Amino acid sequence: MVVGSLPARGTPGTARSSSADVIVACSLGAVALAVYTFSLPPSFAFWDTGELQTVCAILGIAHPPACPAFVLLGWLFVHVVPLGEPAWHVNFMCSVAVAIAVALLYAVARRFGIAPLTAAVCALGFAFAEVTWKDATRAEVHDVALVFRALALFFAVRWLDGGRRRDLFLTALTLGLAGATHGIALLLVPALAVIVTGRKGWREPGALALVAGGVALGLLPYAYLPLRSAYVAAHGFDPTVALGLPRGLPFWDYDHPATWENFLRVVQASDFDTHSGFAGFVDVSRYPAYAAALVRRLSGAFGYVGVLLAAIGAFVLVAARRREGTALLFAALLTVPFTETYTELQDPDRYYLLVLWCGAIAIGAGFERVVALFQVGSARSLGRFGFTAGLVASFVAGSPNRESILNQRHDDWAPSYVEEVKSYTPDNAIVLADWAYSTPLAYAAYVQHALGHRIVVVSGPQQYVAYVPGWLAHYPVYDIAFDSSVSVPGLTVVPVKSGSYYAYRFEK
Repeated sequence: MVVGSLPARGTPGTARSSSADVIVACSLGAVALAVYTFSLPPSFAFWDTGELQTVCAILGIAHPPACPAFVLLGWLFVHVVPLGEPAWHVNFMCSVAVAIAVALLYAVARRFGIAPLTAAVCALGFAFAEVTWKDATRAEVHDVALVFRALALFFAVRWLDGGRRRDLFLTALTLGLAGATHGIALLLVPALAVIVTGRKGWREPGALALVAGGVALGLLPYAYLPLRSAYVAAHGFDPTVALGLPRGLPFWDYDHPATWENFLRVVQASDFDTHSGFAGFVDVSRYPAYAAALVRRLSGAFGYVGVLLAAIGAFVLVAARRREGTALLFAALLTVPFTETYTELQDPDRYYLLVLWCGAIAIGAGFERVVALFQVGSARSLGRFGFTAGLVASFVAGSPNRESILNQRHDDWAPSYVEEVKSYTPDNAIVLADWAYSTPLAYAAYVQHALGHRIVVVSGPQQYVAYVPGWLAHYPVYDIAFDSSVSVPGLTVVPVKSGSYYAYRFEK
């Protein structure tokens, strides 16, 4: 039976991937990885990227929800990959993760009956969309979260097609690993439930035990947090504690999850207003804005032709394979309200990676439907070629800023910034720095051991002002901030540097 031009589930040939499909999927992933690797920045960076590069190298604790699976995998890459410095290794791990997701996109598209050429074009369209490519070339938690979520969807579809309990276990395991990478995996649960419950046998005690065991095993990296936190505290690795500051500062022991209370605080990301994201689901008045945001993100990756084809493909997938099609819709759409209302996000694009992944599959389904409607007689092959060329053109036009991603392989801004800070701070200085400016300094201090005896403290100018007079008796104290003007009662603030950032020296 054919519904909407795609084979329905159960049609011969749709349940298994051929050896040719496996080869093509691996080849697409290899192409993506080669381009990503060529585009990688050579060293460490600012913001969360610099933090993750640091934490992976020193086995520290990242900001909530701490992303323990990412940190442990990053540590393995730092110590296994033979080339480059640790920051590059962590970037490379993220490239590998997204490249695997590209291969999985092709594999899932083929399971849905999408033609090989169309599936390949959509996989590459996703791989080299600006958002995907940019995130694949930096230390980014959502890259690893993407591949685990894509794996969970892939294994769930295989479970529905074949009923093998191994696939059910792998679905649960990869979902758990996704959760141990980032809490956004919670939004995937409804999609997986739609697929998994479509196969008889999922309620059997043995199957339920496999699901529970798989999820628990996947979440096991969270045990790292209290164990490592206690170890770091016992061995005094964090130099900020010696300054009289409380435990729980970034890099070595963020929020000190050695206690049960702090562990829950970290895992639940209580430092951030996650409730604002979940509140977006019940604010119905914002749903038109969510739709506009979805169109904007899809068009920014695939062009407006891609948006139209994705809409058509969503209907086709639901018609041809109701459960899997509905699950893909859930996987993509549930991300949007959370992302658009979560007030803490500086870079919401990265939260859309799975949306784009699902969208690329929907585009493939929509493309097949449109081609089926317009192809006639002997012009069939020529017509498909023309439509494919148009699809490629839409993908190319959708992400016009790829050159800047290629140029980042020459980016040395963060290392130059560190050398500049070293030039105007003495060796024994305490350097207070806003989050964005602290992460390169932390990498230089804890990974490269290149800051001498300087101690980096993540802080705004006012946050630890009560400590500064006592510190000044023993150390010079500097502050690096976004603010062009800083004043601290009772202290003299001397400007040291202005421009892309501002630096000050505190004096009594």
